[in-house]
Amino acid sequence: MNITNLLINLQNKSVAAFSSTARHIERIQEALPGCSITVAEGKTEFLARLPEAECALVWSFRPEWYELAPNLKAVFTPAAGHDWVAEDPTGRVQTFYGSFHGRIMRESLLSMMLYFNRRIGASVEDQKQRSWGRDDYSSCVGLFSQQVLIIGCGALGQSMAALLKAFGARITGVRRTVPEEIPACIDSMTTFDRLEEELPNADHLVLLLPGEKETDGIITRRHFATMKPGAFLYNLGRGNCYQEDDLLAALKNGPLAGAGLDVFAHEPLPATSPLWEQPNVLITPHSSAVSREYIDLFIQEWLERLRAF
Repeated sequence: MNITNLLINLQNKSVAAFSSTARHIERIQEALPGCSITVAEGKTEFLARLPEAECALVWSFRPEWYELAPNLKAVFTPAAGHDWVAEDPTGRVQTFYGSFHGRIMRESLLSMMLYFNRRIGASVEDQKQRSWGRDDYSSCVGLFSQQVLIIGCGALGQSMAALLKAFGARITGVRRTVPEEIPACIDSMTTFDRLEEELPNADHLVLLLPGEKETDGIITRRHFATMKPGAFLYNLGRGNCYQEDDLLAALKNGPLAGAGLDVFAHEPLPATSPLWEQPNVLITPHSSAVSREYIDLFIQEWLERLRAF
């Protein structure tokens, strides 16, 4: 796509790593030397300059804004989900969502797995107590001897599977439909209706489900009961896919040995949530994709898409 007028509004007040800087704008200008670039500082300026724009890089875009943009050809957002950027109701303008997050999020997932497998939390407590509990590590297990079940195994899940496969883990993916070709990093692929057949075999269960009506409560108490005793659960998708009370019951009474949680039904996670006090839970504040390289990866992906458009 050849564009002569680019409008950018990539400021995020909550997370500094999600905001563009002068360095990012310079990189774009070098890649598109003949393009006029406008960086809008807020919604008012963005809407004022929108009628001239041919392409927009944004965190937020409402359906009614497309009518204000007669020259607009495409909207690009770093976000993977469709929560903040709506598609053009008329189909005139194409909308592109970020798919680069796997390179960051797979490291977050790996850190959670190693936290439990290598008892890092207990190690921190031992250090505080100056306790030399060497024999306690006899219970540690290597990823190379374990089975990982990834629910929502699209591009993000496959990126995670590639990293885990390098450690020797056996990977099973779960999707709505099984593709004709399965990536080499995944040992087997199945559909959600057969999930209960796979749960008893999984040492690690990874949830990467989107926050849609179809996924509300899709993981039930029955699924928790079917999980392998001593298994670990990780949620890096959205917090709507199970009832947190059911998760707590599985953590307190079994079969779950622990959980790494990055997303929750209500965010920020309320201070009154019992999850904060659960000793076998690792909580991160919806930060599995937060990294200094975030906007760099987005710009790289955007430029590649622009050339292929």
